[in-house]
Amino acid sequence: MNKFTASMCVSLLLASNSVECGLAASPADEREELSRWVANRDERMAWWRDARFGMFIHWGLYSGAGGSWNGKIYPQHYAEWIQHWAAVPCDEYARTMKPLFTPDVGATDAIADLAKSAGMRYAIMTSKHHDGFTLFNSREPYSLANPITQCTNISPNGRDLAREFAESMRSRGVRPGFYYSLLDWQHPDAYPMALPAYPKTDRKREHATYIAYVRGHVNELLSNYGPLCTIWFDYSDHERQGEAWGATQLLETLRTKQPSIVVNNRLFQGLENKNGDYGTPEKYVPPTGLPGMDWEVNHTLNESYGFSAHDKGWKDTATVVQLLCDVVSKGGNLLLNIGPDAHGNVPEAAAERLRGVGDWMSVNAEAIYGTTASPFARLPWGRATQKPGTLYLMVFEWPTDGLLYVPMRGGVKSARLLGRDDEVLFTAATKGRERLEVQLPARTSDFGCSIVKLELESEVSPLAPMVFPTRDGVAVLGPHDATITGPSLRIEQVGAVEDVQYNLGYWLDPSATASFPIGIDASQAGEYSVEVEVACAVASAGAKVQLEAPAGNMEFTVPPTGGWQRYQVLSLGHLKLGAGAHSLVLRASTKPGEAVANVRSVTLRAMKR
Repeated sequence: MNKFTASMCVSLLLASNSVECGLAASPADEREELSRWVANRDERMAWWRDARFGMFIHWGLYSGAGGSWNGKIYPQHYAEWIQHWAAVPCDEYARTMKPLFTPDVGATDAIADLAKSAGMRYAIMTSKHHDGFTLFNSREPYSLANPITQCTNISPNGRDLAREFAESMRSRGVRPGFYYSLLDWQHPDAYPMALPAYPKTDRKREHATYIAYVRGHVNELLSNYGPLCTIWFDYSDHERQGEAWGATQLLETLRTKQPSIVVNNRLFQGLENKNGDYGTPEKYVPPTGLPGMDWEVNHTLNESYGFSAHDKGWKDTATVVQLLCDVVSKGGNLLLNIGPDAHGNVPEAAAERLRGVGDWMSVNAEAIYGTTASPFARLPWGRATQKPGTLYLMVFEWPTDGLLYVPMRGGVKSARLLGRDDEVLFTAATKGRERLEVQLPARTSDFGCSIVKLELESEVSPLAPMVFPTRDGVAVLGPHDATITGPSLRIEQVGAVEDVQYNLGYWLDPSATASFPIGIDASQAGEYSVEVEVACAVASAGAKVQLEAPAGNMEFTVPPTGGWQRYQVLSLGHLKLGAGAHSLVLRASTKPGEAVANVRSVTLRAMKR
């Protein structure tokens, strides 16, 4: 997988700014082709929106290395990048790794069984990753024979792993699709990459030749492997996107050869761009989803996508279940990765997690399949999904007193825990009690998430978003909880893969404010310590800021933290909050430098009573 961070910038140095003039379609052609995709998107995306859960499979020559080279372990994440981490020339990489890649007969059947048992509705396998080797039997001349690696096709003699994968998945009712890397570390006419051992040559690269090679590969995938759910392209940046990859012709080929197929957005720059059918945030969940578009988080069970023998950082089953619920509650799909070894065996730790998810899905799948995003901006105890007439409450944190508060009005017919026959008691919101109360049994179910199913008499009427302290008395107010007024100040995203973080930034005008809503139950009324997490460049330090609160204002001076993304936690003192709804407002009175500050969070912690 690609990592769009500083390390990616080192790894990929794209040299030229345009493809050959003869290849480039006009922007109007590109817009026209994209508009054709929009025209019937709802029809094509119906199954995808219902599925919600899919399998990603990273499998290739890198699987035989397992994250090591010549006995040296490379601890970096993304073991599929071992050729880069170890700086291995393409010819040496091919000579060493081809004999190690020996997929067992029936390997894809076992993988398909695992996907089916986990409740996954579709599966996407790497047909070609960045190293340029193909798991499908390509007839492209360079794939059949070349002076660098001899042949890009790596299926065992007489077999086609792509066909085996597609047939295994279809036979189990799982839709197959293919990942395809637009990058290529071995093709001599691909865009130059900064792979340290990449052969240096003065030969002029014929990018048109490489684009034709890509188009030929995509043609083969669409023509030779039956109906596909998607082609999952990877990757673009500001210099290489759209027509640099021949996007207009690729999209037209997909649309004409397989009219029902869907396509991701990575023919274009940005994981959250709205081209194609769905966005592709990688290893992070957007805090509020991506309103107005379809999107799919691709994530891993440990840290790596490709097989790594030393990566033991496995998520437990409860974490995976909560990740699935989190994604779906925000209107997205989860594409969860496995990295088989060179024989096609899935690590037992990964298989165990997926079987655990399958056990959870066997009881709770109706809260996942065919649901839409939660009507609530935030729930302190978990997440929610919905269908017409039904609301599913996903309880991560079981309340100690068994009382679940749901910030909604509206009639409820019945409530019960999925997997149990007995009904759950509830008290609807009334005047003086503005939230639905659900009385849960004394004991939670397993897997980190229990589902309460509410049958509704009317549509959910959510109350205004509000942050409540957890049962431990902690309330963390983040950027997406804020209501921003005034110019310039906005939510800033830093990073794009895995380590994505958010802050209030661009506070260029001190008249801008950020207001945070907080709710306090009667049992949590009392005194709280208050902290604010800020960052500021040295030259801009010194702004005077106050946190306005019901019981008085708390003032502080923004210190020099060493940079706009180097954060420091400031203790502001103690604050008394009574039961009810409150608003905490950040307001600046001075701005001596470029901006007031970046703010990542305001945290309240209940004092011991």
